[in-house]
Amino acid sequence: MKSIGLIIVALLSLGVHGQKDILDKNKLLVDSLFYDAPNKALEICENSIPISINSNDTMMISYFLDQSGELNRMLGNYDLAVEQLHKCLQFKQNWQDLKDLSITHNNLGKTYGQQGQYKLSVKHFIYALKLMEEDKNLLGQSFYLNNLAAIYDLQHNYHEAINYYEQSLAIKEELGDKKGIAASNTNLGISYFHLNELDKAIMYHTKAYEIYLELKDTTRLSRTMSNMGRTYIELEEYNLAHDILLDANKMEAAITDQKLKMDLYNNIGLVYIQTGELDSARHYLTMAEEMGLSAGAWSILVSNYQTHSILEEKTGNLGLALDYLKKSMQYNDSLINEANINAVAEMRGKYEHEKNMRLISESELANAKKQRLIEEQKYALLLWSSIAITGLLLIILFLFLYLNKRKNHNLLQGQLSLIKTKNELLAQINKEVKDELNKTQISLEEKEAVLSNVFEKSKNIELPPELLALSKRELEVLSYLALGWSDEQLANKLFVSKSTIKTHLRRIYSKLLVRGRAEAVNIAHKYNIIGNEL
Repeated sequence: MKSIGLIIVALLSLGVHGQKDILDKNKLLVDSLFYDAPNKALEICENSIPISINSNDTMMISYFLDQSGELNRMLGNYDLAVEQLHKCLQFKQNWQDLKDLSITHNNLGKTYGQQGQYKLSVKHFIYALKLMEEDKNLLGQSFYLNNLAAIYDLQHNYHEAINYYEQSLAIKEELGDKKGIAASNTNLGISYFHLNELDKAIMYHTKAYEIYLELKDTTRLSRTMSNMGRTYIELEEYNLAHDILLDANKMEAAITDQKLKMDLYNNIGLVYIQTGELDSARHYLTMAEEMGLSAGAWSILVSNYQTHSILEEKTGNLGLALDYLKKSMQYNDSLINEANINAVAEMRGKYEHEKNMRLISESELANAKKQRLIEEQKYALLLWSSIAITGLLLIILFLFLYLNKRKNHNLLQGQLSLIKTKNELLAQINKEVKDELNKTQISLEEKEAVLSNVFEKSKNIELPPELLALSKRELEVLSYLALGWSDEQLANKLFVSKSTIKTHLRRIYSKLLVRGRAEAVNIAHKYNIIGNEL
């Protein structure tokens, strides 16, 4: 009997060790595939969850739940992401690693933010912030303060966003994080622009400009200059706006962000209109239009067509101005409809979530449905009425043009005025619909990813193919490796786990064809890839 017991214990021990080997292997795979093949990484994660639970390995359970939640968020599976991240928090009760615990709350904050559940998003970001305060982790504090600001920015609560951006900026200044300081200044400049406090907007954009110029960060420098140019246009300082925007455009070859190029071209077109250089304005607006149509960037096209209409009106092409204004209206209608579809799609999920938090009486629910139906009918009536009126006006316009060509100019001018009035009416309707669905709708024009400290290297010399094969994050790791930083220091600096750093190092060694840290450092020194001292 004793020998049988020993055999059973040995077999169980062998099974446990086998599971550990599988989990360790899967963890390495997930770290490697996380950004390059998120669907495959998610499949491995979710297959590993029951194995880790069966092995009673709390560290592995929390790792795979955390990664699954974040991957599902990235792939748009928000409900499943929330479920997995909350389950992860259950396994992290009394967790000693406060940084790791804060990351789970951060992932939940991002997921809820993308769902439009801003109160829950703020709740988890604040919890993550408190954990970093308890851990005395200044970098983590600045990161979560920035995330909080971004959530308020999405809600157009710019005063509250500025409050958190300023707190984040103060910490980054204390840490001497130049890129972080520049990013916070940019965010503050944009927020003040939305508040129409243009002098403050220019002040913060100028600070960001000076830092990016020092760091030779071409992409961010050109974006900042585009923001500055747009602000100077609002200040009616057209010559200054013209010079800044054209200087930004000289960096075009180094700009890979298509949205940035479209915004820049639109701004250049607008300033050329103000300075009377109409042919140049048409050139840049046409380029922005072609890029917008190719990329399906509807919000940029709305602005582009409005500016095009102003251009044609100034040149006396009132018919063409009318056409562009109608195009702007059509794309704006598309955005309204898309917004309504997204909001309605979220309603069921919203209702289920709120039902778990409080009791809703049947009468309250019926009244809410009735009110929503009334608003939808009201919107539909106004929309079709406006379309009918527009059609009637167009018929009248063409009839008058046919009967009396001498009155062509005045009739077209009147038609243009009426279409503009309709556009303003539709904009007001859109605002009413958005206000009604405020708690359920995600902003379409401001779905930018939560801001983080991204490391971007400038290249003053021609780099070999091995270095060009490295990703931005791998170049960043290599640069700090050249300073002699340990894995723990790298993890703290980049705000990731040690295992992620080890994964980055393995990939760097493989791409550079070196055998270890020393040879990689030699290459970094050879091409001056050295931290913030570049």
